[in-house]
Amino acid sequence: MKPEELHRDHISALVAGDLEAAATIRRQFSASDRSFAVDYLRGATAICLEYRFGPGAGLGAGPVDRDELAAFMTEMRETSRGTEPPPDYLAIEAVVRSLYGEPHLLEPLTDHQRSQALYSVLLLQTKRFPWLAGNLHHTFDRAKHLMTTWILGAPAA
Repeated sequence: MKPEELHRDHISALVAGDLEAAATIRRQFSASDRSFAVDYLRGATAICLEYRFGPGAGLGAGPVDRDELAAFMTEMRETSRGTEPPPDYLAIEAVVRSLYGEPHLLEPLTDHQRSQALYSVLLLQTKRFPWLAGNLHHTFDRAKHLMTTWILGAPAA
């Protein structure tokens, strides 16, 4: 299986809530795949966040509207009530704000903290907007273009 297919299958399993399948896929990742997985998750999450906070996530848009962010964080707390271990809400806010013009907020986070926060955001967005979960192939295509922009500074043709 190609690395990109692994990453797409991994995120699809996460969105579907199949954590066992996601873990099985992660075991197939090479060392470079592991670091790329965080970027792919970040790209997919950025695309999903545009439906909440507006266009330009990951492209320097921002800052995020503080009232909308507060409402989002309240929703995150409500939907994750009783989750063990509880999500790292500061990390979640950091990843959202990082995608809207404050990338320095990611610096203190480990890859694991970033992954967990991005996963929490992605899950909330796909539950709030079910059509995102049902059309992940579009999210993946847009995420790939976004990641190309991060690397090359211009969208892929």
